[in-house]
Amino acid sequence: MTPPLILPLFPLHTVLFPGGYLPLRIFETRYIDMVRACLRESRAFGVVLIKQGEEVCATESAAVATAFYPVGTTAQIVDTDLAPDGMLHIDTQGIQRFRVVRSWVARDGLVQAEVQLIPDAVVTELATGVDRLRDFLRRIMADEASDSLGAPVIDQPWDDPAWVVYRLMERLPIKFEDRQRVLGAERLDFTVRHLSLMIAAFE
Repeated sequence: MTPPLILPLFPLHTVLFPGGYLPLRIFETRYIDMVRACLRESRAFGVVLIKQGEEVCATESAAVATAFYPVGTTAQIVDTDLAPDGMLHIDTQGIQRFRVVRSWVARDGLVQAEVQLIPDAVVTELATGVDRLRDFLRRIMADEASDSLGAPVIDQPWDDPAWVVYRLMERLPIKFEDRQRVLGAERLDFTVRHLSLMIAAFE
C-alpha cells in the first residue's frame, strides 16, 4: 500500500495549475520555515485556493478558520532570492494535482495535509477547438516574450492539450472559482469548447 503523502499547504487567493509558474514573497515565519524545510529536503509544498479567510493569519485560530478548496497543485521551488528589505522571494512551478484527504494546523501555524495525487487531466480525441486554442496561446506567449514577460515560445509542450488549456486559463480573464473547477476536472473537453468560443469572441 502506498504510504500517505503529507504536504505543507500554502492557501492563497490564486489557482496554480500543473506547469504554471508562481512567484511568491515570503515574510511570515511559518512559511519561511516551510521554504527552508522544502529546500533542505528537496520536496514540494501544496498550493490551494482559499474559499474563506485571508492569506496572512495573525493567530492560530485565524489559520484554523481558513477554508480552502480540496484540490490543489504541488509546487516545486525553482529559485530563491533575498530582497534588500529582507523579504524572501521564491519562484515555484506547479507539478501535479492532488486532493486533500484531511488537514490540520500544526503548532507553528502551518497547515499540513494528507493528500492523494491525482492523475493528469485528459482531452479526448473527440474534442474540437484545440488547434484554435494552441494558435491563440502561441500569439499571446509571443507577445509576452517580446515584452520580456514570459518564457520563450519554443521548447514548450504544444502537443499536450491539457498544458495548452492550463496556460490559457492562467492568461484569460477567468474567475478563480472557474479556474478551480477546471483544475479539479478529470476531462477537459468541455473547457476546450468553452475556451474556443471565448477566443472566437476576441478575434
